[in-house]
Amino acid sequence: MTSIRKTIISAFGDPSNVSVITASISPPPPQHAQVRVLYSGFSGADINMRLGRYPMQKKAPLTPGYCFVGTVAAIGPQCSKFNPGDTVVCVSVYYAQSTLVNMPEKYLVSVPEGLDTQKACALVLDWNTAYGMVFHSANVSAGHKVFIHGCSGAVGCALLALCKLRGADVYGTCSERNFDAIRRRGATPFSYRDKAWIGEMQKLGGADAVFDALGYESWDESYSVLSPNGILLGYGGNLKTLTGQPAGSVVWPTLKLLGRNLMLWSGKRTTFYYIERNHWTFEPDLKALFELVGEGKVEVLVKKVWALENVRQAHLGFNSAEGIGSCLIKVGDDVS
Repeated sequence: MTSIRKTIISAFGDPSNVSVITASISPPPPQHAQVRVLYSGFSGADINMRLGRYPMQKKAPLTPGYCFVGTVAAIGPQCSKFNPGDTVVCVSVYYAQSTLVNMPEKYLVSVPEGLDTQKACALVLDWNTAYGMVFHSANVSAGHKVFIHGCSGAVGCALLALCKLRGADVYGTCSERNFDAIRRRGATPFSYRDKAWIGEMQKLGGADAVFDALGYESWDESYSVLSPNGILLGYGGNLKTLTGQPAGSVVWPTLKLLGRNLMLWSGKRTTFYYIERNHWTFEPDLKALFELVGEGKVEVLVKKVWALENVRQAHLGFNSAEGIGSCLIKVGDDVS
């Protein structure tokens, strides 16, 4: 057994239930690799898991951390894909906020030599989610008008960059303090504090694609700004958490979202997107992103990094962190 440090959410509720403890980990079992985690992603999923609102999540106590980048420390029996010292990324769903973690080898993906590890961590989940929506679900192309809710956030920032790469005209909501940064990246920002964007997008003839992680009534508003053949992509239900409202089921709003496809006379479409680490597109899409970064075609931005021992501060300051891009937890140091 090896001593580790890891985050524990002891019970659902406020950030006082988040702490970092000393524990132990066993050697990796068959077909698993033990990874020394360098960075874990930190996102709305962490906040919702702490509140007990994440769909079909584990019961507390639990160790969060939806994705990570790290170096292989040891391999279990029947492992053939990696060797100790290899740098890998993983969508783990849980456990990433731990200095060592045992993960099935099949979920690990090699990181190209020379790629910044912070960027690699942002790519595996935030950018890979965006890539799937832009290139597969919406098939964004040159001349399309797209609208992104939260275009300064982790997935939103990736959506913006990838849509611009495809030649689209990009619009979206964000905090006023990020307007200049969004404009520098070629998009038109609107304040999330009012609904002016609805009328403005309708005046433009509607959006060919709307990306909406808010859910609930926001999906109704997003549907109202679609072009006659546009697509609304829901990929989260964060509205209640962001606005401090009581938790509500996302089941009925999601059924309503998808039920709009029954209006066969309409050219508008809706879908709910979620990333699947078992899906055949997962690794090819991630490798395509590695190439885009290596070729300098996209810039991966990291907004804020908290140390593991300060993870409670991440929960307290997540919504007020300044800048645009992804948030990370620095779990360990690179000792390679």
